Amino acid sequence: MLPTSKIQAIGLLAAVAAIGFAAGTFSRTSAAAPAPIDWRERCSYSGMLHDRLGLSDVQRDSIRALMRAQRPAMRSLMTPLQPQMDSLRSLMRGEIRAVLTPDQRARYDSLIARERDERGRGDSARGNGPGGR
Repeated sequence: MLPTSKIQAIGLLAAVAAIGFAAGTFSRTSAAAPAPIDWRERCSYSGMLHDRLGLSDVQRDSIRALMRAQRPAMRSLMTPLQPQMDSLRSLMRGEIRAVLTPDQRARYDSLIARERDERGRGDSARGNGPGGR
């Protein structure tokens, strides 16, 4: 039989372990989940500037507004080039597919389809219709 002091020490150690486990579990479940990363924003020009230059939210929003104001002029410049860009994009995607395995091709095609859908939704939200830029 163990002396009383050893039994008390083991009991205290078990109690501390149980309390630590309970506290850890509680804090993990009660902590707010991190906000999902908005990759479209993160990969945008204003998002890149925000990250690399340490812009404030006000500065980032100002840059977004400036870019939004210039968007019609940029589109008018790009519209005549769109068929050539689409042709080049198609050629490039075909060349990329040629170096992929069949499994990679299927996943690549899925990525392209998802990108096309997202671009269509984004353009519709901006009032440019599906497929427009």
